[in-house]
Amino acid sequence: MPIHLLKRTLGALFALTLSLTAAASHAAGPAAYPKEFRIGYQKGNSLVILKASGELEKALAPQGVAVKWYEFPFGPPMVEALNAGDIDLGFVGSTPPVFAQAGGAPEIRYVGYAAAYKDNYAVVVPKESAARRMKDLQGKKIAVAKGSAGQYLLLKALEQDGLKPDDIVFSYLQYSEARSAFERGDVAAWVVPDPRLADIEQNIGARPLVTASKLTPQYSFYVAPAKFAATYPAILRLTLDKLNDTEQYAKDHADETARFLEKDTRVPLKVWQLALTRQAWGVAYPLPPGIIEAQQEVADTFFRYKLIPKAVQIKDAAVSLK
Repeated sequence: MPIHLLKRTLGALFALTLSLTAAASHAAGPAAYPKEFRIGYQKGNSLVILKASGELEKALAPQGVAVKWYEFPFGPPMVEALNAGDIDLGFVGSTPPVFAQAGGAPEIRYVGYAAAYKDNYAVVVPKESAARRMKDLQGKKIAVAKGSAGQYLLLKALEQDGLKPDDIVFSYLQYSEARSAFERGDVAAWVVPDPRLADIEQNIGARPLVTASKLTPQYSFYVAPAKFAATYPAILRLTLDKLNDTEQYAKDHADETARFLEKDTRVPLKVWQLALTRQAWGVAYPLPPGIIEAQQEVADTFFRYKLIPKAVQIKDAAVSLK
């Protein structure tokens, strides 16, 4: 074969190889879908509604994706499952991903966020309490779940009133223990979100002393393992879009949503009806600078009070789904 034809043939083969390589890379990249998509959820949020609707399964059927759902009692175990590779997407409050980034699960990534807490998270006192501000609780016990969004809310509520963590006694209790302690009077206050907040307001007359709406904004997040977010961004985008649609429908059909959540959680209808009036609606991505700054304040606050072992940069764990 003449040398010029050999060069032309080799050039064509090289171009074909590049084309095939690029096609393979694209197939494993933004347009790729996994065979199985595993989602972690907790009772009482929009993931439960999306699960019940079957809309995500319908949307992913053409891609041959099997959706599997795993229930968790609260955020930290969900982060552990994400870190272990047992699930691919989860929804948590502001604090579990901070602990993850600072500790044993640094590969967890922020892929989306929910609207900020408003009057649906509060420091509450019994109806007969004389307390009118956080300073009135100085030296007293306050129940809060350790490592929760409520712990950050409490720290910010103390700071806003010129207090330090040492000025009160942290009583680290989960919900059932905290409710009992609150009703017995073993603690002077309790940091609690809806629907539990609405429940104790309606049934035992608990009174909010300060709510999240009066403090530094705090958000909840959709999180995924770094490798999954990099390999399968399309399925994450689709899911977050479906979740936002689900939330808008739930907002516009509050009575129907309340009835569904009553059945799902066994929390009374009237409790959900109150809780949904102050629910923060909306799911979005990627995280804009303001959301990253708000979450950075969570991380900085926890580091300042030595609640995490090292400082972290939230922007390093925030990804833009492309």
